[in-house]
Amino acid sequence: MSVLSRLTHPTRVESPELEKPDEIDTFIDSRALEYPTKIEDDFVRRALALGVEGGMILDVGTRVGLIPLKILWQNENFYAIGMDTSGIMIERARETATAWGLGERAFFQVGDARRMRFKTAYFDLVISDAALHVFNDPVSVLAQISRVLKPKGALLIRDFKRPRRFEMRRRIAECSARYGSRMRQHIETAMRAAFTRAEIDEMVQASGLERTRVSDLEDDYLLIERAGETDPNSWIKAREQYL
Repeated sequence: MSVLSRLTHPTRVESPELEKPDEIDTFIDSRALEYPTKIEDDFVRRALALGVEGGMILDVGTRVGLIPLKILWQNENFYAIGMDTSGIMIERARETATAWGLGERAFFQVGDARRMRFKTAYFDLVISDAALHVFNDPVSVLAQISRVLKPKGALLIRDFKRPRRFEMRRRIAECSARYGSRMRQHIETAMRAAFTRAEIDEMVQASGLERTRVSDLEDDYLLIERAGETDPNSWIKAREQYL
């Protein structure tokens, strides 16, 4: 972190993931509000526009799995694996996949994104929404993503941007109003644990991720993005030959 950034931004405070049942219920209830639905749908549209038209998706920090499920709902050429540290979240994601009729294409598992047990160059698209800040070693997460993502695979990571000192209170209040008052504590914790643009740039470089672009999305978010190409040799394509 640069000297200037230390002066302008408060020190990052690590954030625990949502684990208590009441916290998870509050999070799930917030998904029905207009703004969370909008930015979730925006993320899905952005992911579908990255140039990969089918294959395997990995969602890091999937929580209740709504984003990969929405992608599968819109594109039948994808399968998805969602990973999260919370067993309760994963159970909710599985229940939703079954309710949506996507249980045969969406798989959810408890796991540590810093030590993934997936094959190298396995995924066509890796996504992660507002989850990177919960890890105490985010460079390891990005390095694992770099390992499991195909050389021509696409990437989309979105997370909160840590506000400057004099903006922190206002940003927390504004964002909490959009997510619902019951989410205020979670929003504040997430924003204080989030990264600055400079920190994200350094982490991406240290992780070995290639061909990525870091950009600001509105005032509250940062994006790590990489366009990709459809793999003609994807196992999903090969599987279709025998069905």
